[in-house]
Amino acid sequence: MKNVILILLIICFGCSPTKNVKQAFIDKDIYQVEIEKPQLDLIIKTLSEFPNHSEMSIALINPNKTIFLGIQRKNDSIRIANNTNQVFEIGSITKVFTTQLLINLLKESKIKSLDELVIPYLDFKIKGNPNITFRQLANHTSGLPSNLDGSIFNTDKSNPYKNWDKEKLVEYFANEVKLESNPGEKYQYSNVGMALLAYAISKIESEEYENLLQENIFKPLQMQHSTTQRELIKDYLVQGYNWKGKPTANWDLAEIKGAGAILSTTKDLSNYLIWNFDALNHQLSLMKEPSKSVNDNMDIALGWHIIKNETKIPFLWHNGGTGGYKSSMAINLSNDTGAIILSNIGATDNPKKGLIDRLCFDLMKSLEK
Repeated sequence: MKNVILILLIICFGCSPTKNVKQAFIDKDIYQVEIEKPQLDLIIKTLSEFPNHSEMSIALINPNKTIFLGIQRKNDSIRIANNTNQVFEIGSITKVFTTQLLINLLKESKIKSLDELVIPYLDFKIKGNPNITFRQLANHTSGLPSNLDGSIFNTDKSNPYKNWDKEKLVEYFANEVKLESNPGEKYQYSNVGMALLAYAISKIESEEYENLLQENIFKPLQMQHSTTQRELIKDYLVQGYNWKGKPTANWDLAEIKGAGAILSTTKDLSNYLIWNFDALNHQLSLMKEPSKSVNDNMDIALGWHIIKNETKIPFLWHNGGTGGYKSSMAINLSNDTGAIILSNIGATDNPKKGLIDRLCFDLMKSLEK
């Protein structure tokens, strides 16, 4: 798959030259883990491309068993890390959960159709009064731009969305936003659109986004360390690092939280994927159906993207990236398999961030039996 597809969905900007990384020593204890050697070799090879302090928490889901692996690079050695219940920022994987909350609205008849216009449900106006629907926000065909206009950014590049509160959201949509295509016309991945969707859902439900996640998803699925509120899991949080291996700030996403604010663990996300083997064939079936073709390699469903050319039968996938973290997650309903990769490898400006997605795809291939 072309590199542009691998990095398409992350919340980050720019590119920088590749930093040289020394060859890592492999701790012999790593080969005592339960995971199959070809899979382990893929993981070690990927982690070896990143600096010291880099860490990955991985879950491989098979029909009857889930295997967890924590691995880190420390002092130029690759070794085991006990991080299955440690918390990482998952970035844009948040969008899958936001879309599930939308489907809940439809199932509960709180909206009549995914093709209803969003504006009547908002408490502010959008410049030009565009005919954007719920479906278009969920499948990235609204025409809204990918990211916020630079004039709205907080000046702190290490935490760029911190000051994007409701006042700035309203100001942006009322006075500055400009559609880059007509609604429904084409696919364009949009953090702005997903933030608007989450805002509309909270408005309709008269409930905070965090509370909706907890009551509808996290608590029922025993996702005990999943939240958008960092202070709740601060004792479990893995330090994030930028692509050069330097500690970096966590991101505060304020009113763009529905696009990328969730923090979670591989254990919690494995609970979610296992539940989805049934849910995506029943109450969440709308989320797995192709809604628009992106290119020969990928379609867009609702929330999920559909990867068509990596395995015999396509699978659902999403990734995420923030200043100090990179994630990738996939589920294949044809054989009840899945892969989750959480890392503290910063995505912003990272020329190697696509390697995490490549690893996810390769692991999905390895699970295809």
